[in-house]
Amino acid sequence: MRRVSRRDFLATSSVALGALPLIRATAFAQTADAVFRHGVASGDPMADRVILWTRVTPAVATGSATVSWQVARDAKFGQIVSRGETETGAARDFTVKVDVPGLEPGTAYYYRFESLGARSALGRTRTLPRDGVSRLRLGVVSCSNLPQGYFNAYACLARRADLDAILHLGDYIYEYPNKGYGDGTALGRIPSPDKEMVALQDYRERHAQYKADPDSQEVHRQHPFIVTWDDHEFTNNAWRGGAENHDPDQGEGAWSIRKAAAEQAYYEWMPIREDAQTKQSRIYRAFRFGDLATVFMLDTRIVGRDEQVLRDDTAAVELAGRHLLGAEQERWLAEQMVTSVRNKAAWNVLGQQVMVAPQTPTGTRAGNTDSWDGYR
Repeated sequence: MRRVSRRDFLATSSVALGALPLIRATAFAQTADAVFRHGVASGDPMADRVILWTRVTPAVATGSATVSWQVARDAKFGQIVSRGETETGAARDFTVKVDVPGLEPGTAYYYRFESLGARSALGRTRTLPRDGVSRLRLGVVSCSNLPQGYFNAYACLARRADLDAILHLGDYIYEYPNKGYGDGTALGRIPSPDKEMVALQDYRERHAQYKADPDSQEVHRQHPFIVTWDDHEFTNNAWRGGAENHDPDQGEGAWSIRKAAAEQAYYEWMPIREDAQTKQSRIYRAFRFGDLATVFMLDTRIVGRDEQVLRDDTAAVELAGRHLLGAEQERWLAEQMVTSVRNKAAWNVLGQQVMVAPQTPTGTRAGNTDSWDGYR
């Protein structure tokens, strides 16, 4: 029997709620490439609202820019249901994020932005259903390492008209320079900047490079994303107090500063909801697809994880009290799952970063102590 990986799991399960027409590439305005060169995206859909995202590229990277947005029921914008204006500037790297309220559940919408005399590409999104859901289809992706190859999986998902949302389970970007974890020279996919990300500008520039990829832009344009981070949005084998690939003695500074920089860039460049009442580090949250499923997006990496131990250190692996989620997230998940059961959801789905199943046939030693195997 073929083993099913986390990349396969939900992408091949069940049937879609209903197909939505794909948006033709001709929807791009002629001037969009200059001003909106990083495309558009949507994410964190709820039954009555959704996050819309873009980034403006001004001629001079100072000051501010006014950005207008529109949401409509049709691709020709004959039925506009919401519109507004917002400001962006250098403080948030000229990224734009709008949380659009007052939408109908289980409904397809189209959106666009305008700024600096240009109009963005046309995006498509969908709110979550509220009740009476019998079918669901999710795309699931992770580990998108630009120098190791083209984002063909993104291209395939962008051509699908039957997806309700896409889950990205982490490692959206990678921190290494070229040849650090993949050689992109032959493909013309050399990481930018070509050094390990440490400072805020490094993380911003790497996110910008990934968002400039045409397959990444197209999949974001066609589908709402529900995302969480893993370690490489920060650096390899990260945990709440540090990382295997972080060394203050080698000029990389304090872990708290690097971690804050990575978090800031992530929230600037990803279509994820920002809650002023909670810390950015708290990325775990829940999405209810009517009475069919609740999707819990977890953080097994940053907010509560204790440091990894060596595979051969059996005593340390078996030590009680070591956390992967952290006590606060564990309590939250338990409460949310109780609520989901009370709401009679047929499925509870955990979207998270590392393997849950034991990876050794004997069960006597942890197969991968960076995963659930390494925590009891």
